[in-house]
Amino acid sequence: MTFGSFPVSVLRCRRFIFRISLMCVAAILLAALPGCNSKPSDRALVFVTPTEGEQIVQGQKRLLGIGNSKGGVWIDARTPQAYQAEHIPGAINVPFERVTEEYDRLKDYSTIIVYGEEYNDARALGMSKRLMALGHKDVRTLTGGLRAWKTANLPTSKGSNASGVN
Repeated sequence: MTFGSFPVSVLRCRRFIFRISLMCVAAILLAALPGCNSKPSDRALVFVTPTEGEQIVQGQKRLLGIGNSKGGVWIDARTPQAYQAEHIPGAINVPFERVTEEYDRLKDYSTIIVYGEEYNDARALGMSKRLMALGHKDVRTLTGGLRAWKTANLPTSKGSNASGVN
């Protein structure tokens, strides 16, 4: 049987290919929409050196008063005990396990720089991705963590968290 000059089987095959193509295009478009993939990947992480991080935090503190932003802040993703023993001056301790509960205190900072104990620290990487998933626009991770900070001969502090976030 033919339809015009085409056999019916060819027309069915073309329709089938067209439908499959449409489904593929729809799947690609849905995957690209914001919110469909709510978990940031490792490729979404932005790393900074201790010097770059210090310049970002200090530079934004000088610009305070513009808008509702509190500027940049260091977030220590380690345990409260590790934080009290030694941390970056001015850092806020928010243990990874409490980031969701404490996010309201962090959302007004324009840039958040997260750090852990050392290079590839699972807590710091996980917290950075979690903050991105919560909707924060500018989250960075300190390459090398506190160990790199100390290796760069930058100052550290000891004691409790003055901001009240533990």
